[in-house]
Amino acid sequence: MNHRILTRRAGWAAGAALAACLAGCQPAKPEYHPVWPSPPAEPRITHVQNIHQADDLGRPNFFQGLGRLITGDKGVILFRPHGVAVLEGKRIFVTDQELQGLAVMEMNGGRSRLIARMDKDFLVSPVGIVSCGQVLALSDSALRAVFLLDQDGKLLRKIEKPNGFGRPTGLAYDAQRNWLYVSDTLANEICVFDLAGGNMVRRIGRSGTAPGEFNFPTHLCVDGQGRLYVTDSMNFRVQIFDAEGKYIFHIGKQGDASGHLAVPKSVAVDSLGHLYIVDSYFGRVQIFDLQGRFLLAVGEIGGENGMFQVPAGMAIDSKNRIYVCDSFNKRIQVLQYTRGADNELSGETSKKP
Repeated sequence: MNHRILTRRAGWAAGAALAACLAGCQPAKPEYHPVWPSPPAEPRITHVQNIHQADDLGRPNFFQGLGRLITGDKGVILFRPHGVAVLEGKRIFVTDQELQGLAVMEMNGGRSRLIARMDKDFLVSPVGIVSCGQVLALSDSALRAVFLLDQDGKLLRKIEKPNGFGRPTGLAYDAQRNWLYVSDTLANEICVFDLAGGNMVRRIGRSGTAPGEFNFPTHLCVDGQGRLYVTDSMNFRVQIFDAEGKYIFHIGKQGDASGHLAVPKSVAVDSLGHLYIVDSYFGRVQIFDLQGRFLLAVGEIGGENGMFQVPAGMAIDSKNRIYVCDSFNKRIQVLQYTRGADNELSGETSKKP
């Protein structure tokens, strides 16, 4: 081959290598963490991180990494997370309907595993997961079953409803009474169980549209005063009950304005008295005070940080970190309430600067 051509090709190769090197040496673009409300207002909610897999919580040490390299274990990667429970400083539990299992992710060390069966029962549609003191409760809507697990995810026993569940979905725990609330969506009622003995002690609601009645109830939560919050999905509202199961009031109605709900999913209350409601259809989390007044909307439909695609379950830890299952973006988004002990929140939504 002509010496001149070889020289020219060598020059091209060297130039390409130099360009690649220079490109690789460019500083990484900082990750965008949106805040709400938009500047110049003082931020109240900040995006912290995304969790796709356990490595996002903490890198494995040398020996853990070496073991995973040898075995080829890449850990659990979330595919369609639906529910989340947090054992602070220890691990995160995530129900994943596409993986048909319960993902267990260690907070430190990047380890994870998938629990795909409860004794002889293979999980089919795991939905709810909630921490109940020293145990966890897990619901599978297709198996029509609720399981109690230890903190490592090992099956302890089942929760049995007289005549069986229709479609158990949302779960909530009342620590003061040691009661587990289970939303039976097809039966349009909330079942209350005493965890000490496993007996059902109360039913709340029936089918209908009046106060205290339900049309496909799903997600649940209980606040520090023992009040129960029920996502009454097809009535486009969240109903609030006192500790005795009596209706107090409800939040939301069908619509697309602030404070309205289209497809309400998860509901949670932080330590400062803010009520968070996930709206799956609009891809956002709406925040209210405990009197039902709209305060702030967080998020919109999309795939970037602070945007959601069909969000579902949610959990809030003691430090007011908000974990939202961003189902069709295959991740959990972690948000942080950043204000002090006041309850003032602006009604603005965040926009990129």
